[in-house]
Amino acid sequence: MGFRNIKIEGNRKLHIEHQQLVIESGTEVKIPLEDINSILIEHQSVTISAYMLQKFAEMGIALYVCDEKHLPNGVLLPMVKHSRHYKLLKCQIEAGKPFQKRLWQQIVMQKIKNQSICLELRGREGAEELQRMCREVQSGDRTHVEAKAASFYFRKLYGPQFTRGDDHIINASLNYGYAIIRGMIARSLVCYGLEPSIGIFHHSELNSYNLADDFIEPFRPIVDLYTASRFDLSRAENALTPEIKRGLYGIVNYEMQVKGEKRILSNCVDHLVASYSSALQEKCETLNLPELMQLQEHSYE
Repeated sequence: MGFRNIKIEGNRKLHIEHQQLVIESGTEVKIPLEDINSILIEHQSVTISAYMLQKFAEMGIALYVCDEKHLPNGVLLPMVKHSRHYKLLKCQIEAGKPFQKRLWQQIVMQKIKNQSICLELRGREGAEELQRMCREVQSGDRTHVEAKAASFYFRKLYGPQFTRGDDHIINASLNYGYAIIRGMIARSLVCYGLEPSIGIFHHSELNSYNLADDFIEPFRPIVDLYTASRFDLSRAENALTPEIKRGLYGIVNYEMQVKGEKRILSNCVDHLVASYSSALQEKCETLNLPELMQLQEHSYE
C-alpha cells in the first residue's frame, strides 16, 4: 500500500510515465505509483488522461475530485479488484440481522468511546457521561444511544450554541475531513472485494456507500479532534482556505490505535475492512476498530 497523499491545487497536467505519476507545472515532479495512497484534485483546470485513471484503478489509488466549492464530491474506485468478489457478495447478502446488529453495536460503542477520548484530550467535561452511554448500547443500538451521545458530545466539544446544520468553519472543516475518510473507506471496501452499497446499519437505496457510512463512525472523532484543536465558534469566516484544506487532507497521515498498536489512519481502515471480510466468511463477530489517540502524524523511517 502506498503512503503518499497528494493534493493538486493549481492548474496542472498529470500523466503516467514509466510507472510514475508526472505532475507538470513549468517543471516536472515524478512520483512512483507504488508510493501513492491517494490524490485529491481540487482545481477544475487539472488535465488528466484515461490511461492515468486506468492505472490508478489497477493499483487501488483513491482519486478524489472536488465540486465548485472545493469540497470532495467524488472518488474513483477500482472494479472487481478482488478475486473472490462474488463469494463475498453472497456473504454480505446472506448476513443475518442478529449478526449485523451485534456488529453495529460494536461500531457504535467504539464511536462513543472515541468521542469520550476526544473530550478528554481537549480537556472538556462530559467524558465520563459518554463512557456511561457507551455501556448502555444494546444490540443494533435499538435505544438510539448513538444519536443521544452525538448531541451531548458536540455541545461539550464546540460549545452549547453549536449545531451541525449551521454554516460556519467548524462544520465546513468536519464535512471536508469526513468526506476524505469516507472515500478512503470506500476504496478499501472495493479492494477487499466488498460491495459498498450493502451496509450493516445504513440501507438507503439512494446511497452507493452505505457500508462506508457504517465504518466511518469510529473514525469521525479524529476529524472532530483536529477541528476542535484549530477552530471555535468565535471564528467569523465559514470558508476553508487552501492551507486549512491541506491540513484536513493530511489527517489521513495521522495515527490511531488498533488493538493497542499505533497505525496510520489508512492502515486502520484496511484493518477494519479486513476484519469485516473475515467476520462474514468465518461467522465471527469481532471487528478491529480504531481507537482515538493524541493527534500525531505518522513518521516513516
